[in-house]
Order: sequence, then structure tokens, then C-alpha cells
Amino acid sequence: MMVLTIVAAVLAGRLSPHLIKPLTPYMLYLIAAMIWAMSVTIKLSDLSLTFKKPSLIIWGLVTNFIFLPFLCYALAISLMSRYPLYAAGFILMGTAPSAGMSIVWTSLLGGIVALALVLDALTDILAILTMPSLTGILAGAYVSVDVLGMLNTLMLVVIVPLALGMATRNILERVSGERAKHYLPVFPPIGAILAMVMMFIMVAVNIPTIPATQDILLVLIAPALLFFPIAFGGIHLFCNKILRLAERESVTIVYCSAMKHLPLAMGVAFVSLGQQAALPIAVAAVFQTLNASLFYKIFQARARSDLGCASEISIGSKARRALAGLGLGKQA
Repeated sequence: MMVLTIVAAVLAGRLSPHLIKPLTPYMLYLIAAMIWAMSVTIKLSDLSLTFKKPSLIIWGLVTNFIFLPFLCYALAISLMSRYPLYAAGFILMGTAPSAGMSIVWTSLLGGIVALALVLDALTDILAILTMPSLTGILAGAYVSVDVLGMLNTLMLVVIVPLALGMATRNILERVSGERAKHYLPVFPPIGAILAMVMMFIMVAVNIPTIPATQDILLVLIAPALLFFPIAFGGIHLFCNKILRLAERESVTIVYCSAMKHLPLAMGVAFVSLGQQAALPIAVAAVFQTLNASLFYKIFQARARSDLGCASEISIGSKARRALAGLGLGKQA
């Protein structure tokens, strides 16, 4: 669906960008509506895990707001330095909070869904401060970053819709009782549709602005092509080998860090930095989805392999106990 949206946007941008341009003033409203729809699934009680497993929360925040912003910065200065707005947009992407879809991938891989819910909610809230401050520090060398203006934008499009989303859930549960659980699954698809509409607008209005230089495709594609494998693989290696976390804890932190809230990043880049800054984030959305699927298969295969090894060990232990019971343990 995402690939089709981008293809349609490219065609619209080449054929009739003047028809799409009038939609750009409504970007803030689209972002706010998207955040509201995705926030209806959040419960304040989910945040109680913060006090039960604080170390996992801390490592999830470290990978989100330290490792990934600096990874984006390194790739931007290496590959995008000739295009300041693209570089600034790509850096801003690294500061974005966790994507709501990370919860779905966590569930599919048998991760800790409660941890994913907490990281998703906390990164959304903390992003109000981290996105403008980190973007100002890391991207300030490329473009003028209005940190206070970005902070104000995030307050309007994150905090208010987030609060309204949780209030909507509370009202639904009070009015509908048990039936509310049948209505809640409707809201994330609404958010996803609004995200696609935003992506369509941003790509379409940017197509006429892309410079006709030989290296432009490399500049737009190479950073995202490198970022996501390093993000998914590097964070898993860090969690699994260095922190020695359980696999289900590792995959939860991986998906809640490497999967960025790209629609929010695109909207903020578009409004605060300029429309061209949103283009590399739109391109990155394709690679994020591809890498989420690829690493899902890798982690699934790894889990099956570990399960097979565990089964062999268990069978071997049972066999040794059986031989010992027959008095054949020494001969075996």
C-alpha cells in the first residue's frame, strides 16, 4: 500500500502538482487527526510497566534518542552534505518517536506487548522535547532550526491529540462498557489512512523541486538503505550480546526503536524545516517497511533454530535419564 501511495504521488507530482499544492496548509490538521486516532489505543494503566521494568524502558529510550539520532547524523554528513534540507530532514527522522506499528510486529514475534505500548507512549511524549532539541543540535549546521517553533508545533500536534485520544478511549469504555473493545480496532486504520494521505501530499509537492543532478537518487536512497539494517541489526546485537537480554525483550526494543514514527517526522519536517526536508523521510518509509519484514523473518528463523536446539537438548537429557534408569548410563 505504501509503495502504491508513493508511485501515485510521483505521478501526481509530475503531471499536476498544482492540484496538490493547495492541500499543504492542512498538514498540521492531518498530523493531529492521525495522532488522535492512534492514541485511542493507549491506556494510562499500561504505563505502570515503567516502574516494574525500568531498565528495559531506559535502554529503549537510549536506542531511540541517542543511538539512532547520531546514526542519522553520521549518514547525513557522509552522504547528504551537498543538500542541506535533505540532510536536516533525515536527521530529524532519527529523533522521531517509535511507530505505532512496532506494537504489531512485537506481538507477531512473541515480544513483550506491554513494554512496546509503554515505549510507544513514552517516546511520543518525550519527542516533544527531544525532536526540536536534538534536531537543533545536530542539524543546525545545515539549516536554521526554529527550536521553539518546532516545540510549539509538537505541543499542538502531539500533546493535545494524545490527551484527546486517551479521553476518547475513556469515554468509549464508560459509555459502551465491554463493547468498547469492538470499536477500538477501528482507530489505528484511520490513523494509517491519514498517514498515507500525508505521504501522498508530501511526495507529490516535492517532485517538481528535486534537482536534476546525477547523484540525486543516490543521495535520497543510500542513507535509508544503510540506516535501517544498521538500526535493526545493531540494536539487536547490542541488546542480545552486550546487555544479555532475553530474545523477546530484545526484539521488543529493536522494533520500538528502529521503527520510527515517519508520518509525524514528515509532518514536522514539512512545517518546521520546509517541504524538501520531508522528502528523504518519505523515501525512508519504503525501506522501513521492507526491513521490518526482512528482520521479522530473520528473528523468526532464529527463534525456530533456538527452539530446535532446546528440543534436542531436552530429548538428550531425557534419553540419558532413561539409560541411567536401566543401569546403562555408564555404557552410554
